[in-house]
Amino acid sequence: MSNVHSILPTLTVNELFIRDLMSEEAPCFALGYVEVNGDLCGFLAVRPAETIPSSCTANGFSFGHSVLGIDDNPVLHFGFHFYGHNTYHGLVNPGNPIVQSVLTTMTETGQYFFFSINPDQTVTSFGATLEDGDLAGLKTNLERFKQVTCMPAQYEKTVKVFSENPSPPGQMLNWVCRDNKDYLNLNEYPLEMTPKV
Repeated sequence: MSNVHSILPTLTVNELFIRDLMSEEAPCFALGYVEVNGDLCGFLAVRPAETIPSSCTANGFSFGHSVLGIDDNPVLHFGFHFYGHNTYHGLVNPGNPIVQSVLTTMTETGQYFFFSINPDQTVTSFGATLEDGDLAGLKTNLERFKQVTCMPAQYEKTVKVFSENPSPPGQMLNWVCRDNKDYLNLNEYPLEMTPKV
């Protein structure tokens, strides 16, 4: 009989990104890159204002997206539902270069990571694959987003309207770490995270 140990891979993220994300006021979320086993993946990270209980994160979460706004000014909506806990919403400008880069990587690989960062700075990570419907929808919308630009005023208006009556009901997350392209550079600013079992 031998002892079998599960070895979780080291995750490499951008140190500048993590520093700036942690300095933002919760609740917030952001998109970025993570490298695992030499492969580049897109990720979404949420920092809720309250702790998500481990009993809820153990059950996973439901992830979806939709397009809001008018045709010339679309806004991309992400929804994260933690079973038995809460639903979180985040809206991004789909023409943003960081959003475009991360979503392109997600659709090309069909994979993504998700990080939930609690107020005590403990992190729960999920590695997942996009379901066929979500993958097809993101690919279709990504092509559309390359043709249009959401103006900042329209983005802010859509965020305000959606925040007043989120559907489904849930908590809004402020989109942060959206303007520094260095956040996508893992070679110059690497930060290794070693998961615990």
